[in-house]
Parts: sequence; C-alpha cells; structure tokens
Amino acid sequence: MVGQTLSNKEQAVSFGNSIRRAMGSFIEKYFKYLMITPLTVIIAAVAMYPFLFAVRLSLTNARTINFRNPNWTGLKNYMNILISLRFWKAAWVTLLYVGGALSLEIVLGLFLALLADKATKGQKWYVSLLITPMLISTVFAGIIFRLELNPEFGIIPYYLGKIGIHAQLLDTRHALLTVILIDVWQWTSFIFLIAFAGLKSLPVEPFEAAKVYGAKAWQTFRYVTLPLLRPVLMIAIIFRMMDAFKAFDHIYILTAGGPNFATTTFSVLAYNYAYTMDHFGMAASMSVLLLIVVIFITKYFLKLAKWK
Repeated sequence: MVGQTLSNKEQAVSFGNSIRRAMGSFIEKYFKYLMITPLTVIIAAVAMYPFLFAVRLSLTNARTINFRNPNWTGLKNYMNILISLRFWKAAWVTLLYVGGALSLEIVLGLFLALLADKATKGQKWYVSLLITPMLISTVFAGIIFRLELNPEFGIIPYYLGKIGIHAQLLDTRHALLTVILIDVWQWTSFIFLIAFAGLKSLPVEPFEAAKVYGAKAWQTFRYVTLPLLRPVLMIAIIFRMMDAFKAFDHIYILTAGGPNFATTTFSVLAYNYAYTMDHFGMAASMSVLLLIVVIFITKYFLKLAKWK
C-alpha cells in the first residue's frame, strides 16, 4: 500500500516535471513572439488601413462631391495616368531629382564622414555642426530658401551677382537644380551620420593588414573601407531614396511644381490631382504607382547589398 502510494507520487512528480519542461520549452520558443504580437497587430493595422483605403480609392472616381460614395471605375485611373504626358514628365523629373540628390549626398556624406573619422580634435563639434541641417523642418527650410532666393532681396542672388552670376535660380532652366541642391544641403548630414557610425564600427585588423602590405590610401579605401561599409551605406541609400521619392514640402513651397512643370515630381503631381483638380481617385492611383516603383528599386538595392 505504501509502495503504491510512493509510486503514485513519483508518477505525479514526473508528470509535473514533464509539464514544466514542456511549458519552459514553449515559453523559450514562442513567448517572445507572443509579447510582440499585440504591438505588431496594432502597427500593421495602422499601416495597412491607409494603404488599403488608398488602393480602394484609386479604383473609383472619388471627388469632393461624391467622396463618401464614389463610383467604381476599376483600372481606369491607372490607364489614364499611364497615357498621360504629365505623368511621364513627372516621372522623368522625379528620377532626375532622386538620382541627382542621392548621388551628391552619397559622395559628400561619405567624404565628410571620412574627414570626421580622421579628425583628432574637435570631432564632437564637427559632427554636431554637420548634422544640424537634418534637424530643421523641411517646411521651414523651404521658407528660408524662398526668402534667400528672392531676386529682389535674397542673399543668394546678391552674392552670386557679386561674382558675375545673374541667373534666376527658380526659373524653368534652373529650378530643378536649385531644389536638388537644397535637398543635398539638408540631407547630406543623414548619409554622413550613418557612414560615420559605420566607420567607427569597422574592425581594425583589415586596415592593419593593408598597411603591412603597403596599400596606399586610395587602395585601402577602395578594397577595404568601401566593401566593409557597403551594408551600412545601402541602409542609408535605401532610406534616403524612399524619402527623396516622397519629397514635397520644400518643392511646393519654393515652386509649387513649376515653372512649366519643371519641378513637378510624383508627390507634387498627386497633390495637384487631389487638391487642384479635385480628383482623389487619380491622386490615390499616383500614390500606389509610386509605392510600386519604390518597392522595386528598394529590392534592387537590397540585391546589390547581397542581402536575402
């Protein structure tokens, strides 16, 4: 009787230990996912609802007068956009804007990061000064440059005139270059900051080996620094590319897409469709097309970085 009681107790203890081990294994594997599930669901809902709403809106003829109950038009908005010369003009302007701004920002940002990495004195002040433009609101930056570029009292035309340059910086010929340079002024600091942080995290052994083998400064940069920094630079490029495709604030404040559509990017054209032409369906279609373009270009850059 006593032996049977002890056997039952041992079985109960063994069963309890099995349950605890199973629970421990479950918690170890899945508890972390359970903890982040509520937040993930909330973020997904917040992100997905506007996207799905935009997709639905792009398939209708939504305007102010029928916004609550628009008529279903299917892919008509997309077809109208793709055969529109204004769309292809905006696509070309957007590509020039993104390509020009991103190229200059990468070169200047990386160059400044290399200089800051080599600085021995005042490095903190140097870094703090260089990231200041990034901290300024794009709307405020647009207002500042609108005043500074004013042909009557702007400081930039004044000093350019002193050296013999009398061009109108916001005319059809120069407006796009002007807004690109303003973007470069503000966002080179973003590339600089990420590249600088990446340089600080690189291992020293490859550089010591290059020095031992007599590699010159350019060879060290080309075959050691740049390959090691490649994943970090790709992160910076992808984020800046996505942001540049969406650029709107300073462009609209400075030129409103003009003159003669010279600075009408995707974002400006979508805004004009929605609030100038009162066609929210076309504006939503533009937004969806922009998203598709950005996704494909991002996948290309991820492939360049050799990420899976």
